[in-house]
Amino acid sequence: MAAAVASLGVVLLHFIVTRRSRSIPFPTARFVPDVPVEARARSLQFSDLLLLAVRVLTILAVGAALARPVFPPHRERVVRVIAADVSGSVANVAEIRDSVRALYRTGDAIVVFDTAAHSLTSPDSVVTKQPVDVPGSLSAGLIGALRQASRVRSGADSVELVLVSPVTSDERDRATSAIRAQWPGRARLVAVAPNEAVTDQPEHEPRFLGADRPLYAVARNRIDTAGAVIASGHVLVAPFERRWRFTADSLAHAKVIARWADGEPAAIERDSAQTCTKSIAIPIDTTGDMTVRPGFVRFRASIAASCQHAATPPDAVTAKMLAGTGRLASVSDFAAPADIESPLARWLAALALILAIGEMALRRASRMDAGR
Repeated sequence: MAAAVASLGVVLLHFIVTRRSRSIPFPTARFVPDVPVEARARSLQFSDLLLLAVRVLTILAVGAALARPVFPPHRERVVRVIAADVSGSVANVAEIRDSVRALYRTGDAIVVFDTAAHSLTSPDSVVTKQPVDVPGSLSAGLIGALRQASRVRSGADSVELVLVSPVTSDERDRATSAIRAQWPGRARLVAVAPNEAVTDQPEHEPRFLGADRPLYAVARNRIDTAGAVIASGHVLVAPFERRWRFTADSLAHAKVIARWADGEPAAIERDSAQTCTKSIAIPIDTTGDMTVRPGFVRFRASIAASCQHAATPPDAVTAKMLAGTGRLASVSDFAAPADIESPLARWLAALALILAIGEMALRRASRMDAGR
């Protein structure tokens, strides 16, 4: 609309030109001093129509490019958002890929998730090897699905959420129910086999902190001292210099196996069906007698306890919550995305630039003709 109004203004200004008025002698002019007098008047003059057309087209092209036009997609009755679990909770990711292939139709959206979610453009892009060996996050998968629903809403009347996952209880967190409630209506659950492997590793001598940075830890902004550390009820009292800390991301899928006296994690354990990794940020002075004290021996034994992991069976309560009830979600339930991709906008912007250069060339040629 703004481009159309600006184009109309250009047209009106183009035809309004100034010209000198024709002199007409009057009988009483002899009483007027003999000095040159000029007068100007406005009139409509139809000239330089090609220049006018180029100017109008330039403005219209700029306005259309800023409007980011898109071709209306072919509308389906139902479009799917497929959220596929590729985390360590899945026994075989190839089963996930086969399920997504069977469900996918042109126009559907695919979201794969483990501890985070990202979108794919094709079922063949689903990996066949778990990128992480920790349980997945249903909350991350649902957030990714909600984002994709806003992108596919223009091509359908209804949006169906399809969740391909073993839906084990360790994939649910406190935010899962609240995030699921943001998706209106029912969803379809496609159950796959959970990872039921169990790892019973022998005890290993724990490696307490030396000069190297412990796994998953970052440097503290300010080094301080803790007076004690606790693990499974065993307390070790000594002045410990704390140089490292565990971030919230590193604790997301980890178990705290030791804490400082103020409650901050001092050692964590990441357990999966494939590996058990311990990260210990406790500095121990090996030059003294601490390592031979009975209290330290018990503390070390609690830290070195074997990892035990077994994927929990599908959670019926979680599955019922995710499935929901009622109708399928309507496209009006999702906000339109603010960053709609418009391939035409780039071409229109290029056209506007070409027309602007052409307008300058035509204007220069018109001035040269007027001078001659």
